[in-house]
This record gives sequence, structure tokens and C-alpha cells, in this order.
Amino acid sequence: MTQKNKNSFDTSFFFQPRMLVIVFSGLASCAASLFLLVMFERLTALPPKQPLSTPQHTASVIADTANETPTDRWEEEIEELEKRERDEPTPNGAILFLGSSNIRMWDTLASDFPDHHVVNRGFGGALLSDVAHFADRLIGKARPSVVVVSAGGNDIHTGRSPEDVQKAFSELVDALRNILPEVRIVYLATTATTARISEKPQQQRANELVAQTVAQGINMEFVDLIDVFLGPDGLPDPVMLLPDELHPSAAGNAKRAAIVRPLFQNASGLPAKVNSRQPD
Repeated sequence: MTQKNKNSFDTSFFFQPRMLVIVFSGLASCAASLFLLVMFERLTALPPKQPLSTPQHTASVIADTANETPTDRWEEEIEELEKRERDEPTPNGAILFLGSSNIRMWDTLASDFPDHHVVNRGFGGALLSDVAHFADRLIGKARPSVVVVSAGGNDIHTGRSPEDVQKAFSELVDALRNILPEVRIVYLATTATTARISEKPQQQRANELVAQTVAQGINMEFVDLIDVFLGPDGLPDPVMLLPDELHPSAAGNAKRAAIVRPLFQNASGLPAKVNSRQPD
């Protein structure tokens, strides 16, 4: 019988069932910990998703796709509006509303203008330059007597200058005049809201520049709405806005409509300017 070397290492201890369980359990625990660490690092490296309900959503979509063309951003919505026009053609002489989500979400438009046939062609979180880009497709074969435009706030919110807003408005006017040389164009000024109150100085400057363009044109009107939602304390009245603190509520739209309606009561012509501070 061979005698074991006193200096040799007995490995049989590690192959006992109890020790095998302990070893493999430890290895599994380490592997799980490593996996969780890797997944945590990956997740924390991802940019946070912005909830759709935030006031900045429509503009953030534009900012996130800054390298896309207007066609890339809005083609589906424009095609849907074109389909709507084919299914329900705009009557001749109607009042056509163009603009961003503050027009698109104006659900009470028809009841706010009960004496007129009004048509809503607002889309997404459009820039004023987007409205100009799609003007020919938004008009299509329609022959409205008045085109009401409400856009420009998203331009300021996404870093465009007041001068950019003025340029976009001029481009829109040119596009509309090429299609409808005699149409009346009414521009609703950007309105101060809680969500974007810090942008009011730029909004005001953009409004002033557009008003200058309107004053130099023919058959165009500028409606001053910058302070229309402000309360006695000088801050936007929550009643005038949806919970997102950005888009007008039914009360806010009713306030806008009360200011705009007098423009449509005189078929022979429109006043040069309507001020939001005048009595309703």
C-alpha cells in the first residue's frame, strides 16, 4: 500500500456534494450580479423619455428631429388633411383656419363661429415655416374667403428668432397669394401661456415684426392676442388653458373667438387691426 505524501494537497474535499453546491451557488450569484450591473449601466446611459402629456411635447418632437425636413415630420398628417378635404370639400367662401396644435385642438371652432362655415386645417406642433411649406397642399382646391393663421410660438420655443418668424410669415403670404390672390389673411398673434411665459419677450417681438409685415400688405389683418389669457395679476389665467398650461381651454378659445368674430361680420372689408384688450 502506497503511503500518501504528507506535502500533497487533498482535493477530494472540494468534490463533496455540499461543497459543490456552495461553489456553484457562489458562481451563479456572481454571474447574476455582473448581469444586473451591466444592465443598470445600459439603462442609465439611455436618455430619459419625455412624457407625451407635458406642455413641451409637440415642440420637443420638432427639436428631436431637427435634421428632418417638414415632409419627413408631417407627411402623414398632411395626407390625412388632404383625404379629409377630398371626403368633405371646403365650401367656396368658407373661413379656413391654418396653424399648429392650438388650431388643431380647437374642438369648439364650429360652435364658436356659428354664423360662418369654418374649416380646421391645423396640424401637429407645426412651425410657421411648416405651414408655409405645405400651404399649397393645405389649400388644395379649396377657395376660402378668409384664411386665419395661428402659428409661430413653436418656432420661438425651438430656438428660432423673431426675425425667422417674420420671414416664415412672409413666405406663407407669398404662397397663399400664388394660390388665392384675393384671399383675406388674418394672423392671430402668439399668446402668452404659463408653460412658455419665459418666452413672452421673444413672442412679443415676433408678433411686432409680423404686425409690421401685415401693415405693409394688402387685405391682411393682425389680431393682437399676446395678453388675452392674462388675469388681473398679470399671469396667465388657469381657466383659459388646458392642464398642460400651453393649449387654450374651451374658455380660452371662446375668448379668442369673441375677439376674432367681429372681423367676419362685415363682408365688404375688415378692420386694419383688432386689439385683444378691447371689450368683448
